[in-house]
Amino acid sequence: MKIHQLRTLVAISDTGSVRNAAKALELSPAAVTKAMRELEAQVGVALIIREASGISLTEAGRALLAHARLMIQQLRRAQDEMDRFSGGGRERLTVALPAWVASALLGGIMKRFEQEMPDTRLVFYESLLSVAVPKLRDGTLDLSVNRSCPPSCRDEFQQVPLFLVSYAVVGRAGHPLAKCRTLPQLKGATWVLNRDFTENDAEGDGPFGEYFRRYKPRVHVAHSSSMMIGLICNTDVLSIMPWPLAELLVAKEGLCVLPVTETIPEVEVNLMYRRATPLSAAAKVFIQSLKDTILDEANADDPMSRRVFHAVECVLSQP
Repeated sequence: MKIHQLRTLVAISDTGSVRNAAKALELSPAAVTKAMRELEAQVGVALIIREASGISLTEAGRALLAHARLMIQQLRRAQDEMDRFSGGGRERLTVALPAWVASALLGGIMKRFEQEMPDTRLVFYESLLSVAVPKLRDGTLDLSVNRSCPPSCRDEFQQVPLFLVSYAVVGRAGHPLAKCRTLPQLKGATWVLNRDFTENDAEGDGPFGEYFRRYKPRVHVAHSSSMMIGLICNTDVLSIMPWPLAELLVAKEGLCVLPVTETIPEVEVNLMYRRATPLSAAAKVFIQSLKDTILDEANADDPMSRRVFHAVECVLSQP
């Protein structure tokens, strides 16, 4: 398999047609078609299905696509590293962070990082486990900070424990359910969450899992903290969020935390990266900047730092 063939497969998957893939790759449609035919001949199976509505991937095509994305990202990382040595380009590092980590810690991390890697371009994503794991797997992400991944994929990723975090039920100030103390009192509530609470998802979430299974409330899903916060501030939806984010929003947005006695079990928040992928110089510096900032802020006198670290347990080992 050749890299241009794998790039062609990825482009067809992303654009849905040979013509659009050709535009994306700045090639002719004939060149794209030739590359795909050569790739299919080499692997011995059909990879794409041509339909009136466009092109879709076969099961074999989808399996190869995951490897293709990773190989292309690895090649990009290797080129970035060589460009750094030659002075011919700017290295790039992609990182996913939870909203509360970005709000509380990213400024300090950036100051440290830029002192050592001033020419590296950082690309940030919001860290949601359902999004972060696939992006780590296909090489889109270099590093991610999020809750522990499921046991089924722990062999793939190195995980460095950072925090233990508990969760709060949050609504707008003056919410009609603001004084509710038990989950059954919230049986008629509408929620906005950053993940689906299917039965399997909810099994490990204690009383909240039982609540969602029993009462089956209406749940909207927002894969963006800013969208979720906007809904909470302007409607009567409730949400479940990490205590440090709740602390920040109570102070900044005037939200309220409901005094619900049932709790979601604490979750471990980890730094994650692929075990099989060598860390770049930029990744190593970012990891150290993250660790140093956490340890500094955990002992800081700043009111915001005290508010955030009062809401989490730092489990990062001292250097």
